[in-house]
Amino acid sequence: MNQNFQIRWVTTLDSPSQICLDQLWLEIQNRYGFQAPNSMDFQDFLPPKGKFFLAESKETKEAMGSAAYSKFDETKCELDAVYVFPQFRKSKIATSLLVELEKNAMLVGYKSMILRAGAPQPEALKLYQNFGFREIPTFGKWVSDPTAICFEKTISGS
Repeated sequence: MNQNFQIRWVTTLDSPSQICLDQLWLEIQNRYGFQAPNSMDFQDFLPPKGKFFLAESKETKEAMGSAAYSKFDETKCELDAVYVFPQFRKSKIATSLLVELEKNAMLVGYKSMILRAGAPQPEALKLYQNFGFREIPTFGKWVSDPTAICFEKTISGS
């Protein structure tokens, strides 16, 4: 498959990665109708806690999207920071990022990946369901969130 983008593992916070996190937070606030400081901490997506990936244009190196995971427990990681800039949506960027995250999480030894989304994110819900995630009860900090719809996907054969 010939793609016009590449996926890069980000090991130190750079401007494109911060822009992805900031734009994702703006979109979350707009969709859910609230305002608050961005609670996402890039440090949570660095080893040994997690990994952060950036999709960027092969030609211009422009950031196109991001995705990350962080450790939830010994067998599960939590998917987070999935964002694709509006002008690049429907270009298989999110799916490619999920494939890369899943491969990496499996190599680290995780058995499953969990996540939180919600009704104001219909495109995300469809993406996750199409990627093999199944709905589960709310977990962790999302238990008391009435807007949370949580998912899990097994990523290894055990």
